[in-house]
Amino acid sequence: MKRSGLIFILVLLVHVVFAQENPLSRFENLIGKWQGTGEGFSSSASTIEADYSWILNKQFIQLKHRSEFKPTAKNPKGEIHEDLGIISFDSERKVIVFRQYHGEGFFNEYLLNDSISNESSLIFETERIENFVPGGKARFTITIKSDSEIETLFDVGFPGKEMACFGKNSLKKQ
Repeated sequence: MKRSGLIFILVLLVHVVFAQENPLSRFENLIGKWQGTGEGFSSSASTIEADYSWILNKQFIQLKHRSEFKPTAKNPKGEIHEDLGIISFDSERKVIVFRQYHGEGFFNEYLLNDSISNESSLIFETERIENFVPGGKARFTITIKSDSEIETLFDVGFPGKEMACFGKNSLKKQ
């Protein structure tokens, strides 16, 4: 009985030590369901729902975004945008990676730029993009305004041009 108790304590200690060293723990306050509004993206206002969830034993964070864009003169039916992402830690390169799949067929692989990120601004810059203009780049920024409010910015850079804000979302935790 004493040996099984000791094994349990050792397993618990190992679990606690590894949980504290999880490089994704800095994203803990993002976990939850979010709702808000957006602007940009074809100059149309939108409503947005987002869900940031731990998955697979807290080894990854899954992000789901769904935006409904209001009708405009150019797009009288409106539009729906959905994307799905996974944030992970690449232990070999010691970098946080965000892989994002868009309903329009785009794929962005971002790296967290720690040199310009801080506790309240997480800035991801593309390492690779699929199905976009060759030489294009993107940046996804999450700004933590408070425990219950975030802002996301999506910046795009076309070849030979500076990055420009393509869309901005203001979200509140539900």
